[in-house]
Amino acid sequence: MAEKKSKSGLIIVRKDGHVAWLIFNRPEKSNAFLMVMWQEAGDALEELTKDSDVRCLIIAGNGRAFLAGHDVGEIREHSKGIADGSVTKEQLFGWQQVAQRLTRLIRSAPFPVIAAVHGWCVGGGTEIAIGCDLVVASMSTQFGCPEVTLSITMTNGTTKMLAQKVGIARAREIAYLGEWWTAADAYRIGLVNRLVPVGREREEAERMANVIAKRAPISVRFHKEMIDRAAEAPLSEVLMFESEYYLKASFSKDSIEGTNAWFEDREPKFKGQ
Repeated sequence: MAEKKSKSGLIIVRKDGHVAWLIFNRPEKSNAFLMVMWQEAGDALEELTKDSDVRCLIIAGNGRAFLAGHDVGEIREHSKGIADGSVTKEQLFGWQQVAQRLTRLIRSAPFPVIAAVHGWCVGGGTEIAIGCDLVVASMSTQFGCPEVTLSITMTNGTTKMLAQKVGIARAREIAYLGEWWTAADAYRIGLVNRLVPVGREREEAERMANVIAKRAPISVRFHKEMIDRAAEAPLSEVLMFESEYYLKASFSKDSIEGTNAWFEDREPKFKGQ
């Protein structure tokens, strides 16, 4: 398994066959995010999107937490800067763009992204999980969107994607109350796809990723694009682009291979062509 660390060492990228890992590596601080981590995570994911060999990505965190929100020290520093005028709106907007870049890359990646979460999954951690295609959560996970306790607001597309996943009424409840919720709560309302025993989240995420990696990459990529587009489009438009994607997929080499494998009672060997 090939492994590469970012310049700061706070982001680790691993690749095992067609499955890649992006791992937060600040365990002594429960992976509380620094701005450099947002930047380096975005850089790492952008590089992975250019690798045609990657068919699924798992995002995880080392230590006792997935991601315990933004670093308290940096929050305090930014708050003091806003108060004394040394931090401008333009600077704050620029930092927001760095953070939001990761969400943009997760959603535009040509492969599914699975969040394997455990322990604390707070603020930006919850936002990253919400932005992923699938979420596997350990029973130990504690989710939180505490923005209203700090007089700030959600970002990273959370107000949209949270409502899409759990419904607008639940999204309002989560946003307005700022309370903690358990992994079982998250599973019950539809944010979590798989709920697993403590310590098994990576194992289950890897199992799912390996299943996805065996499927036709073109078909998987098209379905990711189609589902995201369908969330924005009227039915008449959905029916039209479904036909367009169907034709593209049907005339691929992998479609011929899949059909032949079906009739020959063997496993298909998809090449993403």
